[in-house]
Amino acid sequence: MTKQLRERVKEDQPQLVSQFEKVIRHNKLTHAYLIENQDDLITYEFSLWLAESIFCLTKEEGLPCGICVNCRRIESADFPDVNVIEPDGQTIKVDQVREIKQTFIRSGLESRKKVLIIRQAEKMTTSAANSLLKFIEEPDGMMYVFFLTTNLNKILPTIQSRCQQVYLKPVPKEGIERALELETDFSNSQIKIIAELADSKEKAVELSRDEWFNGSKETITKWFHYLTNHNALGFVFVQQYLVKIAKEKEQQFLVLDLLLVLYRFRLNEEIASQGMNQKQLTKSIELIINARQKMEANVSFQNVCEQLAWQLLH
Repeated sequence: MTKQLRERVKEDQPQLVSQFEKVIRHNKLTHAYLIENQDDLITYEFSLWLAESIFCLTKEEGLPCGICVNCRRIESADFPDVNVIEPDGQTIKVDQVREIKQTFIRSGLESRKKVLIIRQAEKMTTSAANSLLKFIEEPDGMMYVFFLTTNLNKILPTIQSRCQQVYLKPVPKEGIERALELETDFSNSQIKIIAELADSKEKAVELSRDEWFNGSKETITKWFHYLTNHNALGFVFVQQYLVKIAKEKEQQFLVLDLLLVLYRFRLNEEIASQGMNQKQLTKSIELIINARQKMEANVSFQNVCEQLAWQLLH
């Protein structure tokens, strides 16, 4: 990445960065933070920026410069006093925490300060989480712990109550689109569709590389055209094509999500042109949302889609 970490973080979280800049300038960082966002990469970059603020050698007006040797080593995960724990398989295990605690018992390798970043903290086993309680109950004044999570509700209340909680706002769709422009050679319309389907840069890029999605989006778009043109083939299409391509539950939800995005785009076009179909399109969007809720209630994919097609065609 060519942009400095501070610039990336500020672009994604301008208001929060502004608040934390005041905290950093006055050296008021607390010892434990619980940072939540749907995008694991965003919380990680934010925690790295906080780590840089602790170890930066040449602060600019009290803020990390982003270019000194410490800042660059932290961003490249090559700084011994900033340690990261991630899930080993499906969970973060107590042995991982014990190992890192042994490292932290000793003084920092390059200073007395130490930072521990726990990614996907909601995946800590109860034993792993409990083993960290003493760290945050009786903190060493020179140690900082950043718990990163996509789901605050899955973090033990004992951890939550001992941390300052920070919620990072979702990245604006424009930011997701810019990330896709850098990572793909997709058309502008394709980028906008993926940005609507994903709630983070990381998930958008992952979706753009998904073989099933790239192979199926034309089929789903064809279904959309049949439905909006009131072509009876839209009903037959479910059994002939959709049921065959969408075998997994996640794929089935994605079919409805993409259909919903396409209808919303069509509604926006109608609003912009003051078209006459706004009411009908709004009703269609409500029907798709209801269909998705039926899927969540375990109604079969074929039944949901056939009923939806029948409703949209009439």
